[in-house]
Amino acid sequence: MKRYISFLLVICIGVICMAGCKGKTESRVLFDKDKEYRILFIGNSFTDYNNLANDIFKPLCEAAGYNVVVDTVTRGAYILELFANSADDKGALVDQHLQEHKYDVVILQEQSNRPISDYESFRRGVHGLAEKVKENGADLYLYETWGYKTGNQSLASFGGSTAEMARRLSNAYMKVAKEVDAKIIHAGIAMLDVYVNHKDDIELYQPDLYHPSYEGSTLVAYTMLSTIFGVDVRNVDYSSGSRMRDKIMKQAAYDAAIAQKYII
Repeated sequence: MKRYISFLLVICIGVICMAGCKGKTESRVLFDKDKEYRILFIGNSFTDYNNLANDIFKPLCEAAGYNVVVDTVTRGAYILELFANSADDKGALVDQHLQEHKYDVVILQEQSNRPISDYESFRRGVHGLAEKVKENGADLYLYETWGYKTGNQSLASFGGSTAEMARRLSNAYMKVAKEVDAKIIHAGIAMLDVYVNHKDDIELYQPDLYHPSYEGSTLVAYTMLSTIFGVDVRNVDYSSGSRMRDKIMKQAAYDAAIAQKYII
């Protein structure tokens, strides 16, 4: 009971009407396990840390029975507006990947506070990349990031609390997703769930109080798998090293991606 009361108090900060967002957050379920799926990750250190795409997400997909090829275009601290710029070296690499390969899924991850600190830049970046992804024919997913951990000195600028920063980020991602018809990977929601209810059991953050720990990246991957493939990750035989921690994280990923119990 204590778990639900504490979390509901956090969520009640800013409830978004799910009827208005559901159509943009539901994923296309990919059932064909005989097919090879190609996925492109575009982001910065929140994607690079722990080699999320290749060392966690790809093996997790394989454990669920899906064959995926993963490509990445990343650079620390980069913003989506630069990735959308063909004159930028990383932007040119994005163009090259989209021209050379037909993708099933493209995942965009904005710099961790950009949707709050400069929403219009975030919006321009998403729109610019969405046009290119649409031409490629891929499904577009936005990888929602999370509130910084209590104690991070920058937190005061982005809401003052982990929960409020997460709420603001989620609102920004949902707003722009509706404009470009993208789906959202609610990793920020899943992170908040575990942080509020299991902070003594699972350390989701690096010592800098904002980058993901290995467990944090694993939780992100669980949420990605659940969102993109419609998989109940609770039934996937994959472990980050602790069955107890994985049970908690898989439940949070399921709640954020499929049950949609904690949309804030």
